[in-house]
Amino acid sequence: MEPGACVLAAAFADDPLMIYFWPRSRRRRKALPLFWDARIASRRQNGLVDLAHDAEGNLACVALWEPAGVVSPMAKPLTMLRATGRSTIRALAAGRQLERARPATPHLYLAAIGTLPGSQGQGLATALLERRLSSAEQPCFLISDSHGTVPFYQRFGFEPHGELTIDHGLVVYPMVRAN
Repeated sequence: MEPGACVLAAAFADDPLMIYFWPRSRRRRKALPLFWDARIASRRQNGLVDLAHDAEGNLACVALWEPAGVVSPMAKPLTMLRATGRSTIRALAAGRQLERARPATPHLYLAAIGTLPGSQGQGLATALLERRLSSAEQPCFLISDSHGTVPFYQRFGFEPHGELTIDHGLVVYPMVRAN
């Protein structure tokens, strides 16, 4: 399993989009490590994976990025199918909607960032964001799965660009940071 898969699984355990994919918490707990294992593997092939460790040296925060002009290929398709199971059609449809929300112009895409719940508030995600954004030569883009995290991203210069309704009232928030 990819380093960081369990970190992102814990960080996204109660994320609205993950709940949409897997409404039952027991199924979600089993699916998330597999889901993030495949997502990290795809970014290792064609994107960027940033890691941060806590004071004890344990991996505690992971950020997944796609540079301008890159769309990470599906890695570990069987792992992803095992993860999504009956939610495959729902996940693919939502993924297409999210992909269409991306700007047409070249941009650095923050696909995911997550910190272990016990390590939140230590500045790990902030450090990863600041490091990558400080060297960004083009606009940056992300989709916040929760209205509650929009102010966090605004601290880094991201601005909301409307709302995107996925299905059943799930709303996500595309955000752009100009350079």
